[in-house]
Amino acid sequence: MQMENENVLIKVLGRVKWFNQFKGYGFIEAEDIPEDIFLHFSVMAQSGIKRLNNGDIILCNITRVGKGFQVTKIIKIVEANKYDVDDDGPREAYVTMKWFNPSKGFGFAQLDSGEDVFIHSNLLRRYQLETIEHGAKIKVLMHHTNFGYEAIGLEIEDN
Repeated sequence: MQMENENVLIKVLGRVKWFNQFKGYGFIEAEDIPEDIFLHFSVMAQSGIKRLNNGDIILCNITRVGKGFQVTKIIKIVEANKYDVDDDGPREAYVTMKWFNPSKGFGFAQLDSGEDVFIHSNLLRRYQLETIEHGAKIKVLMHHTNFGYEAIGLEIEDN
């Protein structure tokens, strides 16, 4: 396998080591490649893929660039890792809104334990809301995912 030359495309089967949708990048690992392979969100977008989870198996093209290997095209997701990692299913909890940025399309609330709960603007739209104010008390229906807690339903309490 030609790995030393830059701009040589190599087709590999790789496992998503981690991908952070908020940072817009992550890494995959592949047999026969001695280092992590960089994956940028723009490659996912060009491939029509909206989300990758840790542990997903993808068929992709990679190339060596100055700093190491990088994914240039995702051909397909061969095996998708289960996204919802709750064994008991969704649960209700009370949280306090930390921040919500409508232009970014997401925000975070906090459980009493200090753990964050991700809240996406699509969820707010379902309830005809544009934002949630800092400090608002919210009852959420949430599940635990590969990335942490995510709200899938909500109820805002009147103060």
